[in-house]
Amino acid sequence: MNNGHPMIDRLKYSFSGLPPYDASVAETQAGLSRLLDAARLDAVVITSQDEYVTEYLPRGNNPRYAVSGFDGSAGCGIFLSAATAQALGVPPFVLFVDGRYHFQADEQCDPARVRVEKLGIDVTIWQAMADWLVAHASRLARVGYDARRISVAQRNRLFERTQAATLDWASLADREIDRALALPGWNVERPIFEIPATMTGLSVAQNLDALNRRLAAHTGAADGKTAFFTCASDDLAYLLNSRGYHIPNASSHLGFLFAIGAQVVLFLPEGCDRCEVALDSYPALHVIRRDVAALERFLAQFAIEHVCYGFESVNCALVDAVSRVWPHARHADFNPVEAMRASKTPAVLDQFRHAFARSSAAIAETMRWAKTGEPGVRHTEYDLARTINDAYGARSAVALSFPSIAANGANSAFAHYTAASADVELTEGELVLLDSGAYYEAGFATDCTRVVLRRTQPDTVAQPWQREIYTVALKACIKGLVTRFPATATGGDVDALVRQVCRDHGHDFGHGTGHGVGIHVHEGGVRFAPGARYGLVPNAVISVEPGIYLPGKGGVRIENIVIVRPDDAQPDTVTFENIVTVGYDWDLIDLDLLDDAERAYLRDYERLCVERGTQVTACPLL
Repeated sequence: MNNGHPMIDRLKYSFSGLPPYDASVAETQAGLSRLLDAARLDAVVITSQDEYVTEYLPRGNNPRYAVSGFDGSAGCGIFLSAATAQALGVPPFVLFVDGRYHFQADEQCDPARVRVEKLGIDVTIWQAMADWLVAHASRLARVGYDARRISVAQRNRLFERTQAATLDWASLADREIDRALALPGWNVERPIFEIPATMTGLSVAQNLDALNRRLAAHTGAADGKTAFFTCASDDLAYLLNSRGYHIPNASSHLGFLFAIGAQVVLFLPEGCDRCEVALDSYPALHVIRRDVAALERFLAQFAIEHVCYGFESVNCALVDAVSRVWPHARHADFNPVEAMRASKTPAVLDQFRHAFARSSAAIAETMRWAKTGEPGVRHTEYDLARTINDAYGARSAVALSFPSIAANGANSAFAHYTAASADVELTEGELVLLDSGAYYEAGFATDCTRVVLRRTQPDTVAQPWQREIYTVALKACIKGLVTRFPATATGGDVDALVRQVCRDHGHDFGHGTGHGVGIHVHEGGVRFAPGARYGLVPNAVISVEPGIYLPGKGGVRIENIVIVRPDDAQPDTVTFENIVTVGYDWDLIDLDLLDDAERAYLRDYERLCVERGTQVTACPLL
């Protein structure tokens, strides 16, 4: 990831100290092939998730990385037995990646061992995998999946979309795949601790009361007859006002949480069972460590009729275990915590504003450095990633909210480039992209992307194509920031409006326009993406980040974070409050492409940046 420089992350809760793991793809594939032969499987689905359906995993706990060498945050695949791969004339592993990772997957994967299937923006990874299985069903009879590393919804989608193929599906729930890969795995022993209710605006008791009210409204069941459970770590952190920094790029902590009325169980399975728990504000919290039988005995006390959980965020093995405890309970795909998390309290919004003020100062300082450099000093992508890390640390950040994307020149065309190479110099006249974020004491994520033209010499000027893609991406971003949307609008509507600005100039981008931001940098409950049916949730925090990427040349992404606010003047509309104040690079802005409204917006924005000391270059409009 960082070419042998383990200290690229020097914040308090970094994971730089994890033992390095560089997969030998030939060996891992051979081990998995032996498992498939022994289990009489033609194929097995391989994910990049853990049992908590987590987005960012250490390499040593990522099966998808182990069999492919691809370490992006998203992407799953189908591993084939040797006989099946030979019959189909394909490598053993078929990897499916979205538009963020087309280039990275090509670079990291050996085509003799991995076939990369590159998906368009209108096809999900799980749809594509199911369609691939159906298309090749004549050579596939029995297909396995890791029940601990796949969500109920993911499994349901596979089953439903492959019905015509009449596949025999086999659940592997005892870590067979991990053992076959000799996956190192990992343990965490960081304490689980509370943040004060003044930071969240709600106590644990209030959170649970709101949860139970929503559960009762959904099921109509009597008190004590409904159980809710989740393994989504940001659900746990939200409900318990807790933090732990147990996994890379997340302030949350691991565990399975069960809520039955006022009774709450935090189960810490193997891998996190030695963590100290200091959650004293809610006395009815029971902590059970590793002992599954003790957990089942506790749960069996309750005569449960309804079990509610999010099918997208709970693994299949956990649901199967719950079904054994309450075999007659009805299961509902209902996780009210997602909606509760999405609409932030005033106290949380204040925490976001404070966090983004600090992050904006760190980013502006770093982008000025990235632009002008230091006389006579060579700087690299690695130096850029280290500089933003230290700038966050100087402002009391405790962790990164995702791996910093520090990209020079053609590497900026990789939407999720994370190599941050010490061998790639920040080059005069090239685009330099930085996408980064941090956590502060309250544990809410920040995120922002900016691009500058590297210009250490006064006669360096931007090339026309650089100015065009930067200005068009900026226009698209401004469109999203300033438009008043109907209160009934969806995330798909916002995406379409922003994307159309790029399309009007002959460009597009292979990712969504925006993701929710919360305890995790990618939060469910609101999203700006093609076809997204999520509404514009009042007081949600979300990104607006159009981009334009030219392979082999360079790319631009401009990302601001906004709060969705009801418009007091027009009750049927919503507006966006931008909480990022990092100036733009006026060497890259084509003034002739801006209309009067865009100029007025940028004049006001840059004036605010000047007041806050976060301007990057001098604005000619001031």
